Amino acid sequence: MKVASPTQAERERISKLESYQILDTPPEEAFDRITRLVSQFLGVPVALVSLIDEERQWFKSRQGLAAQETPRDIAFCAHAILEEGVFEVCDTLSDPRFADNPLVTSDPSIRFYAGAPLNTPDGFKLGTLCAIDRKPKKLSDDERRFLIDLSSVIVDEMELRIALKTARQRVAQEIERQRLKDEFVATVSHELRTPLTSIRGTLGLLESGRIEALPGKVKNLIGIASRNTNNLIDLVGDLLNIQELEEGTLSFDFNTFEPGPLLAEICENLSGLAAEKRISIECKIEKCPAVMGDRMRVGQVLTNLISNAVKFSGDGAAVTTRVQVVGNRLKFQISDTGPGIPDDFKEAIFERFSRARSSRNISGTGLGLAISKAIVDAHDGTIFFQSQVGQGTDFFVELPLARSLS
Repeated sequence: MKVASPTQAERERISKLESYQILDTPPEEAFDRITRLVSQFLGVPVALVSLIDEERQWFKSRQGLAAQETPRDIAFCAHAILEEGVFEVCDTLSDPRFADNPLVTSDPSIRFYAGAPLNTPDGFKLGTLCAIDRKPKKLSDDERRFLIDLSSVIVDEMELRIALKTARQRVAQEIERQRLKDEFVATVSHELRTPLTSIRGTLGLLESGRIEALPGKVKNLIGIASRNTNNLIDLVGDLLNIQELEEGTLSFDFNTFEPGPLLAEICENLSGLAAEKRISIECKIEKCPAVMGDRMRVGQVLTNLISNAVKFSGDGAAVTTRVQVVGNRLKFQISDTGPGIPDDFKEAIFERFSRARSSRNISGTGLGLAISKAIVDAHDGTIFFQSQVGQGTDFFVELPLARSLS
């Protein structure tokens, strides 16, 4: 009996086999189906998916054989992984390499063997898909091709499982990374909100001069600090809102409110911001019925749209706002004469953290429009825009009047 030599890259081959984590696993239908096909198509009583490790051949699938494994030094498959293509022994008793092999002289009494190597994409032979008979036999060319094709299917199955496992691990890692990031953002945002609010109150008190009159230069510096603090508070608010949106915990308090007074109030609140750029905010209010909605959240949308219009308008320009009833919809419109929205940015404008390249020098998180859209969607409304580069932008928010209580 001849014992098969190790492969040239045996250590690497064993390492590759172990990477599939398939040794000593339970039987599986995906592999048993293949050995059944081999047994039926080739008309042999025994068909095996055999994997060769350092000391044994272990059978992932077996038809017609009770043993789960045999020693490597008597394994036909150990010879097969040294060859290219199908390794075939038509009559073992006529082959001096196997005539006195215990697998030939005793159970399972092998007289015919054919094994197609399980070739990995990087060239390692892990074992074989083999067919065994207790009488001499010779395969046809079609039968050899059949055995080779099915051996490739086995390797494909193993590769797919590795790919799926890797993908699951990556998804799990990404989920954990996202969870930690969200947790960090939420924690930091909550921790920042209280001190920032306190700082804003103190700066506002100093800026008002109610404590002590301040020199012009100092008052100017405090004004800058106050504005920057307000920007940070807005940032924290946006981060908290987007976190709540992702978690589905953004709260709404639906009640009736008058849309006209709401728009007028927001325009008044933003008049100071507009005055810094010598921008006028025109507020056109038509008679509108009270509607059902979250007044604070709708105001948040309008504040974002009007402040954006002010930010993107040139000094001395005008921003026009309007609320009216159109058909069965309440319609807000915010118009500016700014640079307009670039065509290549229009599809992404409501996505989180999206900002046009031309707006990088303007403060903002890129979250405001994403939050606004989510709020409008929660009201069963729509938000959309019309814009041409160099000719300004019109944003529209439409809310259904079906909830009107007028």
